[in-house]
Amino acid sequence: MSELAAKVAAQPYWYHRITLPDGTVTPGWAPINAARYCVPDDLTGKRVLDIGAWDGYWTWEALRRGAREVVAIDDFSDTLGAGVTHPKWSTFDICREAFGFTVRIGTISVGDNGPDVQTTGWRNEKGQTVQHREMSVYDISEETFGRFDVIFAFGVLYHLKHPLLALEKISAVCDGALYVETASLDEYSPYRGGIGKGFTGNEVVMEFYPGAEYGNNPGNWWAPTLQCLGAMMASVGFKDIECWPLTETPKSLAECRGFASGTKDPAVCPALHPPEVEAQKPPARMKVAAVMSVPRLGFQDNMMCATEALYGLCIPLINVQGAFWGQCLERGIQQMADAGVDVVLTIDYDTVFSKADVEGVLRLMALHPEAAAIVPVQRGRGDFKVLMSMKSLTGQPRSDVPMTELAGDTVKIASGHFGLTALRVKDLLDVPHPWFWDQPNCDGQWGPGRVDADIWFWKQLEKADKTVLLACHIPVGHLELMCKWPDKDLEVLWQHPSEFHDTGKPANCWK
Repeated sequence: MSELAAKVAAQPYWYHRITLPDGTVTPGWAPINAARYCVPDDLTGKRVLDIGAWDGYWTWEALRRGAREVVAIDDFSDTLGAGVTHPKWSTFDICREAFGFTVRIGTISVGDNGPDVQTTGWRNEKGQTVQHREMSVYDISEETFGRFDVIFAFGVLYHLKHPLLALEKISAVCDGALYVETASLDEYSPYRGGIGKGFTGNEVVMEFYPGAEYGNNPGNWWAPTLQCLGAMMASVGFKDIECWPLTETPKSLAECRGFASGTKDPAVCPALHPPEVEAQKPPARMKVAAVMSVPRLGFQDNMMCATEALYGLCIPLINVQGAFWGQCLERGIQQMADAGVDVVLTIDYDTVFSKADVEGVLRLMALHPEAAAIVPVQRGRGDFKVLMSMKSLTGQPRSDVPMTELAGDTVKIASGHFGLTALRVKDLLDVPHPWFWDQPNCDGQWGPGRVDADIWFWKQLEKADKTVLLACHIPVGHLELMCKWPDKDLEVLWQHPSEFHDTGKPANCWK
């Protein structure tokens, strides 16, 4: 065992798992997934504050990524609920020496125009500096440490009695980006039943723990939802705030964590976040409402989907009831258009979908201003194929479409459905009424060759030279009644009701 490895092994507890220059790895467990913190790869020349540094994982990462100086602070108040006695800066200093910060300096300048602070720090051969101080986040001030380009607050807020005050103190010394990691309520609440029983409806909520309710740790005082965390950061002056979870499906309390980033100056020091956060970002500056044309009796499953998905996104829903589906839908769309919405979501009474599906359709609407409609993928009833049609360059119907054409996010189509379809109001206003109109065939009859009200709508959009896009990777379900029979071995045998009316019971049915 090397001398460095022996020093590491002699410490009673390590929180961070840090790879030292000689290959020694400290026996900690955090961070679980460093990439999810989204700390910039390039911090060249930045001045960084690492709050709650503990062993210093993110201090050394910031310096490795080019930071000119890192100030690390911790009050060592967290005992992890298990009486862990942390030997304060001893683990940090083992790493500091290993990483070559060995030249002791007494007076460190905290900024171009700031005061000099008499504190102990260290310098490496590259001229980078690091210092640490045992202190509370509430004591941060410009007079104490000057100002910072980037601030880390990882594993801090939920240990504080006054988290909003702490964010105000942080904001007061930050000129650039703030990165936060914390326990979150999105997938866990001790008051609601544990993992999988959190707040999933974009609630702006924070729970208080006067005892040891969260993780059996009396040092855990609060846990916010990510929506709440973002709102708190905005209230103290940060911009371009994004929040995201450690994982969408946490299996343990340690994985019920969330992140947020924000910045004071998006142009000079943008705040980073995972790529999927940008992809899932709900569209801004679009007023959205939903319309459903419903019969007098319908599927409760559909209504539950609509309520759960739309409520969390603050999207109003109106139901228009009547015998004539197309007339009802047109009246509902007109009502929402007159109310000043930008996008109308049409919902069929037999469609099932999730909140993520709604967000996905609206995101594509925001990303494709040329589209008058965004249509998700939905199968028809029975053996009917996907409810959409495509045309060739010369306008001929296409019967076979290669799957490769559906590889992208969207593809142009000629007609769709109204299961969960987004319609851009400004484009609809260019289309003459009626938008929905049943037309008989050339013989004045309602057999083959007729034009149903929904197909009439898509033909009118085409005449108005409007673009309709299929959301290739957003499938929605189609509810359909099925008959369940016992077969000759008393196993399950499914049959469409229409087949029963046409041919009676299945031939293989139990007798």
